[in-house]
Amino acid sequence: MISIIAISFCGVLWAQPDGAGYDAPDQAVWHAPSKSWFVSNLGGGISLERDSNGWISRTDEEGNVIDPFWIGKEEGMHAPSGMIITDEYLYACDRDGVHQISISQQKIIAFYELPGGEFINDIAMAENGDLYVSDFFGNRIYKIAAQSRSVEVWLETDDLQTPDGLYMEKDKLIVAAWGPLSTPGTFETSRPGDLLSIDLKTKEISTLVPEVGNLEGITKVGKYYFITDWAAGKLLQVDPRKKSVTTLLSGLSHPTDPGYSAERKVLAFPQHGTNQVLFLDVSNVK
Repeated sequence: MISIIAISFCGVLWAQPDGAGYDAPDQAVWHAPSKSWFVSNLGGGISLERDSNGWISRTDEEGNVIDPFWIGKEEGMHAPSGMIITDEYLYACDRDGVHQISISQQKIIAFYELPGGEFINDIAMAENGDLYVSDFFGNRIYKIAAQSRSVEVWLETDDLQTPDGLYMEKDKLIVAAWGPLSTPGTFETSRPGDLLSIDLKTKEISTLVPEVGNLEGITKVGKYYFITDWAAGKLLQVDPRKKSVTTLLSGLSHPTDPGYSAERKVLAFPQHGTNQVLFLDVSNVK
């Protein structure tokens, strides 16, 4: 059962009815021009297989599914996870790289392979259009250059603490870390993951808030980061200036990457465990 801990910061919580057709939904992103949410589905349960059994769904602004298999089924997507969106394009992580999708054409127009990727997870876009992609098990971040679309391993170090969710904030890449793995190739950690900040110019890593949790996805509303703790089943509100962590929702079933609609003042995030997308009114957050 979901428990609302800090209703003073958030308003109504709702979800679409059961039977929406999701299968391990992983991220929801808002597209203002079409007033749509796009939701990635791993497919086949919480699957990381290269099985051509993943897709992206489209909903209306209230979260009602209007196209359950908007793209991916016929195109052979394996398990699309983290996404970033512009007015024109949707970029979606998959097991081997990143799909660039024309929203108006409903068509994949490019695929950027990330050589050596072990668990491609989330993506963020810099102001100049460069894309940054996390590799969970690889402890690395790839960069896809905006102009040339050349791919490079931008940063690789154990100091990334198993990087999961990414969020771009001006000249800093914010990383929600899962935590240092106690056994390579598993999800067991020696301690909770930190909230990290990486300078895009110097690649210097700093800790914004230490030992927050097994962090999955991240976005920002006002001065707060909203981060999911997948293992603990929580939605967290993090104030980096005060280094405070507040549990907004608990009792969740493996919550994943959140997306924010500034237009609607709504936060949307899926749950792997219930095959639902939850929507939270955050209009009171400043």
